[in-house]
Amino acid sequence: MNDAKSMIRNALILFAITLIAGILLGLVYQVTKDPIAYQDKLAQDKANQSVFATAKSFNDVALDEAKAADVATNHQGVTIESVKEAVDESGAVAGYVIQVKSKGYGDFIQYTVGITNDGNINGISIISIAETPGLGMNAEKVVAPQFVDKAKALFTVVKNGQLTDPNSQIEAISGATITSRAVTEGVNGAVEYFTNALKGGQ
Repeated sequence: MNDAKSMIRNALILFAITLIAGILLGLVYQVTKDPIAYQDKLAQDKANQSVFATAKSFNDVALDEAKAADVATNHQGVTIESVKEAVDESGAVAGYVIQVKSKGYGDFIQYTVGITNDGNINGISIISIAETPGLGMNAEKVVAPQFVDKAKALFTVVKNGQLTDPNSQIEAISGATITSRAVTEGVNGAVEYFTNALKGGQ
């Protein structure tokens, strides 16, 4: 009898602890949800402006699911997450900001790609990356600058100073070829989406 009472008491204590923990977690989520969403928006806005400095505003564009699925099929580990129009001061659409997610060495890398109406890549801006410190984490400093003011192309990655065509080749980060290829493949996916679903396909 005592054993049964003890089991019931322990079960009730465990239930109470679980209930309280659940309530506390819920409260923490409610308290931190808005600040986290705000910080995410700031990071997105910064990335958008970084690849389209001349834009006054950015408007959401409905994602073409079929064309995005084609990108995922043609570029392994790449997802087109969202698209925005980059609108200049006159109200004209100057181009597009395509947000991409690609599978890196350690985790997914999120970044924006800015492409003008005439197919010029303004550049890319990394929103989220969790690659190897000192190697893949250098993508913002080493890989991203190589995409500034490039005509749209199918980009390839080269290693060890084998760069012969800076218009279509991207030099890999030393010791982080997988990260370099992940970013480059994502840009290729954004270019494909632009060509087939946006201004480039018209």
